[in-house]
Amino acid sequence: MPSAHTMTPVRVLSDLLASHPEAQSLLAEASHRQALAAQSAAASRQAFAAAQAARACYEALRHRLDPRRHRPLHFGSGIVLLAAMGVLLAVLDGIELKTVLSPGMTVPATMAAIAVWLTGAWLAALATREGRRALVAATVAGAIALSLLLAALHGVPLLSGLLAIWANVGVGVLSAVLITVLTAGAAVLIARMEPASVFLARRRWQRVRSSHEAAVRLHCADTEAASVAKQSWLALVRTYTTVVTGEGGEQTVHDTLALASVLQDARQPSIDPP
Repeated sequence: MPSAHTMTPVRVLSDLLASHPEAQSLLAEASHRQALAAQSAAASRQAFAAAQAARACYEALRHRLDPRRHRPLHFGSGIVLLAAMGVLLAVLDGIELKTVLSPGMTVPATMAAIAVWLTGAWLAALATREGRRALVAATVAGAIALSLLLAALHGVPLLSGLLAIWANVGVGVLSAVLITVLTAGAAVLIARMEPASVFLARRRWQRVRSSHEAAVRLHCADTEAASVAKQSWLALVRTYTTVVTGEGGEQTVHDTLALASVLQDARQPSIDPP
C-alpha cells in the first residue's frame, strides 16, 4: 500500500472507486438523488410563481367585480339553492297549468314558465345592482301580472259547483303568491351570489396552489433522500480515507471529502421531466 504522504485525494478516490464494490453504486445514487432534488426545487419554484400569478388574477378580478364584498354567497351554494327554487317553481307552475292544458302541453309550458321566472329574477337582480329602479319596477310588475294570469287560468272551473270554483281560485291564488315569493327570493339570491368568473378564477388558484403544495412535498422528500445518499457516499469516503492514510491524515481526509462532493456534483445525470 502506498504511504500516507503519497495518498493524494485524487489517488484515494481513484483507488476507492476501483476497489470497493459499493463505491460506484453509492456515488451514482448520491448524484441521482441530488439531480432529482434540483429538478424538484425548480418545479417547486415554477409552481409557486404560477400560484402567485393565479392568486393575483383572482384577487384583481374580485376587487373589480365585487369591490365591497356585497356578493358573499358562494357560487356553488347559490346554484344549488337556485336549482331547489327551480324545482319548487316547476311544481307550482304545474299546479297552475294542469287545469287548462293537456298533459302533453303541461311539461313544455312549465319549463317555459320556469325560464321566464328565473330570467325575470336575473333581470331584477341586475337592475338592482346597477341602480335602474325603473327596470326593477317593470320586472316586479310583470311578475305580479303573470302570477295573476296564472291564478286566473287556474280558477277556470273544471268542475261544477260553487265549492269547486272557490277551491280552484284559492289554490291558484296561493300558488301565485308562492311563485312570486320564490321569484323574489331568487332575485335576492342572484344579487348576493358571487360572479361566475370570480368563482372560476378562485377554483383555478386553488388547483394551482394544490399543485404547488404537492411540488413542495416532493421537493422535501427528494432533498431528504439526497441528503441520506450523500451522507452514505461521504461516510464511505471518510472511512476508506481514514484507513489508508492512518493517523495524521486529517487534512487528506478533509480534502478527499471536498473532492468527493465535487465529484458527486459533476456526475449528476440528466433527468427527464415528469
